[in-house]
Amino acid sequence: MFCIGICDDDEGLCGELEKMLYDYGKENKLQMNIDIWYQGESLCRFLRENKKILDVLFLDIELLTTNGIEVGRFIREEQENMETAIVYISANSSYAMDLFRVQPTDFLIKPLDKIKVGNVMNRIQKISEVRKGIFEYFGSGYYFKVLYKDILYFSSQNKKVHLVLKDGQKEFNGKLKEIAKKIPGNFIQIHQSYLINFDYIEECSYESVKMKNGDTIPISQPYRKSVRTQLAERVWRERE
Repeated sequence: MFCIGICDDDEGLCGELEKMLYDYGKENKLQMNIDIWYQGESLCRFLRENKKILDVLFLDIELLTTNGIEVGRFIREEQENMETAIVYISANSSYAMDLFRVQPTDFLIKPLDKIKVGNVMNRIQKISEVRKGIFEYFGSGYYFKVLYKDILYFSSQNKKVHLVLKDGQKEFNGKLKEIAKKIPGNFIQIHQSYLINFDYIEECSYESVKMKNGDTIPISQPYRKSVRTQLAERVWRERE
């Protein structure tokens, strides 16, 4: 069951998108529950009072009062919710770095198109499956399993890999280049010794990133161009 939210002050668009999503669900045998809000305030109030985490939120940027960027920041920062896939909707394609800290999954330009909505849902399903995956490692004579979604970053030093989690750290023997071959696409290599989870970036500059736990990690010179490209693709993804 996918829990989906739509927040847009255009009631006609909400109804149109709801139908597209239900059609997608029927075609792909995906059960979904869809809730609709016409104001950012009412959506935030619902999330605050019900402690509910949506799987996907289609969110208009240009809401009349509390705009979509403010709603996104409420979800990411106040609720500390990195799980919900936020898909921004707009008639304006001029947004970019304003969305960085909200970390949207995708972006749709009005008027909406059934094929593009379907492509977004396909991508979200794939991301969801990957993030529910498990990273396995061997340490201290035992095999351990950790959910990828709980990993902030990997670092390596002297043939030791440090696994930094939301609730602590682990260490094991290994090579970062081998780990890089099997981790999901939301991890980015920013240094020969660092692989970071994009979902937990708090701030980013040309030379470093700050993670949600407060750690600042350098971006080495050989990786800077690649990192900027990858971040830009994630911050702003307008599909043809």
